[in-house]
Amino acid sequence: MDLYAVIDRHAQKALQATAACFGAYLRHRDGGGRLCLEGYEHKLAASNLVLAQQLSSKLFGRVYSCGWHWQVPVDLGERSMRIRLSYLGWRQENRRVAFVGDGCPQPILDALNAHDRLLSLCVAMDLAGITIRYHPQSKRCDLSLRPNYGYFIWLLIPPVKYVRQPTPTEVDSTVLIIDELSRLFLGCTRAGG
Repeated sequence: MDLYAVIDRHAQKALQATAACFGAYLRHRDGGGRLCLEGYEHKLAASNLVLAQQLSSKLFGRVYSCGWHWQVPVDLGERSMRIRLSYLGWRQENRRVAFVGDGCPQPILDALNAHDRLLSLCVAMDLAGITIRYHPQSKRCDLSLRPNYGYFIWLLIPPVKYVRQPTPTEVDSTVLIIDELSRLFLGCTRAGG
């Protein structure tokens, strides 16, 4: 039996366990082999919500990270843009966050950076990143959130197996961030904010 196939199966089970932590908010839907989730008993503003796992490293074993990916249909004009979350300051007690962008109209950045609830959630969670890409051809934003949970690590030397599942607070905060970001972009206009 291939050792890496066994590790991959364990990683998939860890991803399913991560998704199960969100059972109060999200349910599984058919995603053609991907772990796709959707809101129920309430409406999340996100479309095509996917929790995916990515092989991050193969050195001396396997390291998998997970990320959330979703879409928001919106017309922001004819220019592509990319926005990302940036952490400012290295000391946790002084750390701030800001959204910065390439080719992004200032009113959109201002709306993101004026959203106190969203910014405080991002500071509290200490995320690995948020990326927003606008595609003018399809009139949609593709959003991704990389949390600091959902990691599955299996090292051969030294032998280590580690799974980092989200806390209940991280579950609530993740759903809030996904919904707040989606609603903010749904409220944007072609004029840029």
